[in-house]
Amino acid sequence: MMLTQTHYHNFTLSVKLTQFADSAAMPSSFFGISLSLIIINMASIMESADENLLPGVYKEASEAFNAGPSDLGYLTFIRNFVEGVASPMAGILVINHDRSTVVALGTLCWALSTAAVGVSQYFWQVAFLRAVNGLGLAVVIPALQSLIADSYDDCSRGGGFGFLKLTGALGGIGGGAVATVMAGYEFWGIPGWRCAFIIMATLSCLIACLVFLFVVDPRGTIIIHQESSDVNTER
Repeated sequence: MMLTQTHYHNFTLSVKLTQFADSAAMPSSFFGISLSLIIINMASIMESADENLLPGVYKEASEAFNAGPSDLGYLTFIRNFVEGVASPMAGILVINHDRSTVVALGTLCWALSTAAVGVSQYFWQVAFLRAVNGLGLAVVIPALQSLIADSYDDCSRGGGFGFLKLTGALGGIGGGAVATVMAGYEFWGIPGWRCAFIIMATLSCLIACLVFLFVVDPRGTIIIHQESSDVNTER
């Protein structure tokens, strides 16, 4: 049986991840939880934290960009609008590509847009970047949920989604709290709210790298096993 292009892509990526993990001597699990699931939940934490950054610094952002309440509401609207419109794209991406790669690229997308918001000088720049942020979130959220669904069996899948929701809620609380606290200070002459965005973006970039390097798509592993079984049967 011939491998399709998609199957071959999954196979080579899985081999690369396995070889990298072996060479780095990284443990495959901590306290009985797989490394992939730990990193997936870390990505969920950062996703929720990123969503709650701007609401936590509305006062400082309004002063920096001379924006009123309606303008700040527009920023939230445009991000949610783009996220909703672009969400179906995530379904297409996760069907045709390795899901860990999709999550990594989406995380990198929202991280870069978050960092750019932290250095923006004009309101229109923030509006555009919030739209880009929504695009990244639209790609990541469905892919994360799809990975969770395939990482658990039927008996424990509900618990997996519950834990994902818990980590996301903790990330939202932490992101909003950190942004609010930092907004009242300056660091090296830089407003604290801008530092909060840059720090969050840096951590998100780190998570994106971890996802790409160490999260293995369960679907790719299943495909490899199925193809190997078919080849052995033909022999």
